[in-house]
Parts: sequence; C-alpha cells; structure tokens
Amino acid sequence: MGSRLIESLQHAAGRNQELLAILSQTDSAPAALKQNSVYITGLENDIANTDREIKRLHRITEDERKDHIKYEESTFTRYMYKLRGKRGEAKFAAKAGKEEQEFVEAWQKERETQETHSELTRALTDARQDQQRLQSESSRYEQAQRELDMLYSSIFNGPTPEIPGEDQLESSLQNNKQWADSATENQNLQRRAAEALHATIQCLEHAARDMNDALDMSRWDMWGGGTFTDMMERDALSKAQVGVTEALRRMDEARRCQPAIPPLQDINIDNGHMISDVLFDNIFSDMAQHDRIKNSDMQLHKALQQCKELLEKQKRTYQDAAAQCGQANDATNNSRLELQRIRAEAFERFAGQGAPPSFQASSEMVAPPPY
Repeated sequence: MGSRLIESLQHAAGRNQELLAILSQTDSAPAALKQNSVYITGLENDIANTDREIKRLHRITEDERKDHIKYEESTFTRYMYKLRGKRGEAKFAAKAGKEEQEFVEAWQKERETQETHSELTRALTDARQDQQRLQSESSRYEQAQRELDMLYSSIFNGPTPEIPGEDQLESSLQNNKQWADSATENQNLQRRAAEALHATIQCLEHAARDMNDALDMSRWDMWGGGTFTDMMERDALSKAQVGVTEALRRMDEARRCQPAIPPLQDINIDNGHMISDVLFDNIFSDMAQHDRIKNSDMQLHKALQQCKELLEKQKRTYQDAAAQCGQANDATNNSRLELQRIRAEAFERFAGQGAPPSFQASSEMVAPPPY
C-alpha cells in the first residue's frame, strides 16, 4: 500500500473510530424519529376528535341535567302525579328516576371522554419529549455520517488498487446515486402530474355544478322566467367558463410534468346570443339556448370522466415511479454501506502500519536497586 495512503489512514484513524462509534450509538434514531412523527400526528388527530366529542357530549349532558332538575324540582308536576294516588306517585318516581339515569349516563360518557382526552394529552407530551431526544440523536447521526463520508472521500477518492474491490464499489455507488437522483426526479414529476390532474377534476366538478345551475335557469326560462332568469343563466355559464379555463390551465401543467397524458377533450361553453335570447326572448330562442347548454354540459361531463380515468392511470404511474425510487435508494444505501465497510476495514488493517512499535518490557531489563 502506498505510503501516502497509509499516512492518511494513520492520521484519520482516531476520528474514524469516533464517527463509527457515534453512528453505532444513534443508528436507529432516524427511523425512530419517523415513527414518532407519525405517532404524534395520530395523537393530534385523536385529540382534535376528542375535543369535538367532549363539546357534543357536554351539550347533551347539560340538556339532560336541565331536564332532570326541571322534573325533580317541579312542585306542580309532583303534585299532579300525587293527585293520582299511589300509582301516580310511583309513576312520578319512575319518571324522575329515568330522567336522573339519563343525566348520569350522559355525564358518565362525558367524563370517560375527558379522561381519554387527558390520557391522549399525556401521551402527546411524552411523545414530543421523545421527539426532541430523537431529533438530537438523528442530527448527531446525520452529522457523523456526513463527516465520515467527507473523511472517506478525502482519503479514498480516486484509484486505490491497494484495497481490493474499493474502486469497483465506489463506481457502483456513483452509478446508483445517479439512478436514485433520476428516479427521485421522475417520482416528483409523476406526483405533480397526479396533483395537477386532481386539481383539474376539482375545477371541472365546480364547473359542472355551475352548468347544472344554468340548466335549471334555462328550464325556468322556457316556462316564462323572463329577463332576470336570463341574467342568472348567463352568470352560471360565465362561472362555468371560468372553471373550464382554470381546468385547462391545470391540465397543461399536468402534461408538462407527464407528456404522455393526452389533451383534454374539447369543452365549448356556449353563452348564447345576447340579442336573440335577451332582447327578443321567446320560447323558440329559449329552447335553442337550452339545447346549447345541454350540449356544453355533455362535453363537460365527458371531459370530466376522461380526466378521472387519466388520474387513475397516473396514480399507477406514480406508484411505479415511487417503487423504482425506493429500489434506487435501497441500492444506493447498500452500496454506500458496503463501501463504508470496506473502507473501515482498511483503517483496521493498515492504519497501524508504520507506527512506532508499542513498548514491551525486556526480560533482560533489571529493576533499579532498592534504596
């Protein structure tokens, strides 16, 4: 092995051991931090749901309490039942008992939910404390990994024929990194395309509701709705046109991310003819406009169905891209760990070469005479 490489290994041996020790101590922190984050999100959702449930149960409890007090303290009601004799008194007692039981049950449910809320809050507090600890350990792990990568790069980058397999693994790591970068970019593009298609569907669905309003106004207009109905109809058509325009913009965004997505089917929102439909309003112009709106509505729903099918297909494309990205990241991580292992072994094997021999007591050495 070259003397320069041996010197570099000897010089960095101490720091190498320190970094490897930190990685060993904090190896599980990044994965644990992700699990902790998911756990905290779940607790926060549960607490929010429990808050709403407590408010709902409290309203029920208050209603039951008022009914119970009102019935229990009503002298007139008690007197009316008492006039009926023993059967009346028994019926009053049963009714009062029922009101009391309903109040107690409602109060018990509210109390149980409050206790659940308290337990969830305590669990969230503990989880956030764990999160702080895991964040610190994860930061230590990431910092140590970065330093170790930089240390190894400064020593081993370039040809190192003295270490069998190191150059091949280094080349494999670079190739896998390029694969992972490309796969990540593709995954992000497919995700953005799916999000844009979803936004397109939302715009088209909103436009479809406006078209439905326009059809309702058009039907009313055919039955003599008048100028006001015409204006409402055109307002709904205008809103639908705005929705379609926004949908087309979102569709263009999706196609920029994924050119394989075909263009949206033509949607022509026919706003009618102002002069013939408003100034010369009659049953024939109203019927013609109604037919035009129905045709536009049909085009809109066809495009909406097409977009839904495209979204389902794009979801599958995104899932494939995500799986490919996962494979690339796994391959990159495995290559990095294997390369790191070989380089760590090189430290163990060669860092001691050329170092001064350790001190050993000679058998010929004589102890100093006693004083």
